[in-house]
This record gives sequence, C-alpha cells and structure tokens, in this order.
Amino acid sequence: MATDEQVKATRNTQSRARIKGALTELIREKGFDALTVSDLTRRAGVNRGTFYLHFVDKYDLLEQLETEIIGQLEQALLAGDAPAGASCAELFPYEKILSALLIAKSDFAFVAAISGPGGDPEFSSKLKRIIEGLLDSGLARAGTAVKTDAFPEAYARELAISHVLSIIDLWLARGGKEAPEVVARMVVDAKDVCPSQLVG
Repeated sequence: MATDEQVKATRNTQSRARIKGALTELIREKGFDALTVSDLTRRAGVNRGTFYLHFVDKYDLLEQLETEIIGQLEQALLAGDAPAGASCAELFPYEKILSALLIAKSDFAFVAAISGPGGDPEFSSKLKRIIEGLLDSGLARAGTAVKTDAFPEAYARELAISHVLSIIDLWLARGGKEAPEVVARMVVDAKDVCPSQLVG
C-alpha cells in the first residue's frame, strides 16, 4: 500500500502534468503573453493554491518546463563523445540529432507550442546555443575550424548552424509529420546541398 508521501508525490506529478497540458493548449489558442494563471488553473482543473505550490507565476512555469526540455536536449546533443561510426568530418552526427528529435517527439505538443508564434521567442535562441555547441565539439573533434575564405567567420558559422535550425523549425511547424529518422537524415545530408541544386 502506498505511503502518504508516495500519494502526495503522485498527486504533485499529476498536477504538474495537468498544468503543463493546460499551458500547451493555451499557448496554441491565445499565446503565452495573453494567458493568465486563472486561465491555467481553470483549464488544468486545479486550484490556485496548487499552482502556486509549484510555480511563482506563469513565467516561472514556462522557465521550469523549458529548462527541463533544454536540459534533455543538451544531454542528447552535447554529452559524451561522438557516436560510434561518426567520422571526424561529421559536425552534426546523425545519432545525436536523432536522439534530440526523439526527445522533442516524445513531448511534441509542448515543444511545438513554445517554439511557435505564440510561444517563447527565447526558445529558438536557447536551441541555437545548443546547436552551436554541437558545431564547436564537431570542429574540435575534426581538429579544424570554420572556413573563412568565402565568408567572414560569423557568417560562415551562421550558415553552418542555420540549416539545422531551419529543418527542425519547419518539422515542428508542420506538426512533426515526418519520422525523426527522416528529419535527422535531412539535417545530416543538407550540408552537402547548395541552394542552386534545389531549384531549376
């Protein structure tokens, strides 16, 4: 039989899950800026006291939930060595990208909501910093640097990172229609495609 502490922990977990679900729905419906704590508690079916037991305000709620998902993505993309079979030239290893996409897929509604028009504009910046870290670890592994013969370094780095972010952003905006494996392969293969190959 469950102890009082176990019952309390279960209720807390369920309350947080309901509040997160309410936040996700309301961001899609009215945008984060327009929603209120009252909106959240009504939608989640919890009282305000329960909300404030977990969060200071709606900004703290968003920050806590984003920190959780960002932490998981950092772990997937930046922790440990490159996967077995990854070449030194592979700046964005398939297995690492796939691992991150599977995390996003497992919490897709929330990730799509916060990265969308009514979500948190800072989320894309946070994700970009992780992708930059992945680029830097790949460059270090390859013992090389961003090429600066065609573009200044800042622009060359932006080009290297932007294709990863653009593909992921579009996948999220399209509702995650493609399997994470397909999207991860697009991210890896896009480095060998120039815009002129895509038109005409």
